[in-house]
Amino acid sequence: MLPGWRLSARATWALVWLVFYFLPTTINVLSVLSEHKRDGRPIAAWEPMCWEYSSAVGGLAALPLVYLAIRRAPGWARAPLRTLGLHLLLMIAYGVVHISLMMGLRVIVYALVGGHYHSAGSWADIFLYEVRKDALTYLIAAAILTMGRQLVRLSRVVALVEAQQAAAVSAPAAAPAAVEPPARLELKVGTRRVFVAPEEIIQVSAAGKYVEIMTAERVHLVRRSLADIQSDLPPHLFVRVHRSRLLNRATIQRVDSRPSGDLDITLTTGLTVTASRRYKTDLLEG
Repeated sequence: MLPGWRLSARATWALVWLVFYFLPTTINVLSVLSEHKRDGRPIAAWEPMCWEYSSAVGGLAALPLVYLAIRRAPGWARAPLRTLGLHLLLMIAYGVVHISLMMGLRVIVYALVGGHYHSAGSWADIFLYEVRKDALTYLIAAAILTMGRQLVRLSRVVALVEAQQAAAVSAPAAAPAAVEPPARLELKVGTRRVFVAPEEIIQVSAAGKYVEIMTAERVHLVRRSLADIQSDLPPHLFVRVHRSRLLNRATIQRVDSRPSGDLDITLTTGLTVTASRRYKTDLLEG
């Protein structure tokens, strides 16, 4: 990478998915052309390009379904059956979108050059053949997205820690005093006791008689009320944005207004949450 040149997160993901879908298809095109030339079977270059790139475009168009699954899935630890069901449903939807668009593009391209696309088998056979490959593609894309999001979260936590260390080093020396350990929040998670520094908490969400305390590493499910947890957190660091949610101010990256007066808050983790207009003043002026 050139000095001073850096891709945005969105541009980086776009490059990742373009390579993911179009690099293998380009290799397949070259392989088909090479095989036909070797076997003495002439073929127009546009035909394998049509076959392969129509598949890549269809897969790219279906990719938002993978994002939707990762964003909406409750998590394997919290609700494994619901998470599995959502992934299976969207995996099938991914296959339907990919196959439909792929076949449609092939029919259109062949018609534009005055030909007729002949599929190798019935539509049912094609669907059963392609959907198995789509299941693998879906799983790989979901794994890439999950690992990428975890790496982003980890890098932001590291950057936050480094910034805090740099601030501590640059702070003027104070008179010697008794050094106390940083305050930590004690959480009773099942039969375990977990200690979490408030700075590590991204958000706290109400979940019935429990609260979900999200850090960069995991989500802790604790049997306490949201108000009870809020009383133990530094008021300058945490703000209530909804009757069921607290946010760490340090994790807020962007705030967008809605016509209704509510707000969409984008966190440094990439997560987007809704803030009620009832708490707008506390958020923006606190």
